[in-house]
Amino acid sequence: MAKRPSSFPHHNQLLATLSTNDFDLLDSHLTPLPMKVRHVCEEPNKPIRHVYFMEEGIASVVAVTKHDKQIEIGIIGPEGMTGLAVVMGDDRSPHSTYVQAAGAAQRITVPHLRDAMESSDTLQPMLLKFAQTFMTQTAHTAIANGRATLEERLARWLLMAHDRLESD
Repeated sequence: MAKRPSSFPHHNQLLATLSTNDFDLLDSHLTPLPMKVRHVCEEPNKPIRHVYFMEEGIASVVAVTKHDKQIEIGIIGPEGMTGLAVVMGDDRSPHSTYVQAAGAAQRITVPHLRDAMESSDTLQPMLLKFAQTFMTQTAHTAIANGRATLEERLARWLLMAHDRLESD
């Protein structure tokens, strides 16, 4: 399974780890997009139309109650992608996902991503590994929100943001 060359132009780590064959299934359908603060990637319980592979910036995944109370449950930066419900076979998420720190992403339509996953034995399993990693992050966020002090939660969030933004 050939990996992307070191001169690979994209900054998304998930795209960079794909085999050449898997990346080629996506490449012609990826559209570079500037990501402005508050850009909505997913709305709760509405069909997901695009998946975003973040290259710069941060997208926040926010749980929303029926009374519109919200809490951030995870963040996605250049290590990953939005639209994990699509990777797991659904077309919508109960959560909201929007850009919290401006940046850039590679966007693909859901039908094109599904076609690529159906054409490959390895693409969906690779994307599911990121989904598992993200689920671990959300579990640790829940533990921190329930058990940590405000100062500890802030320190954790700042470190996670620092890792993804590569800046202070």
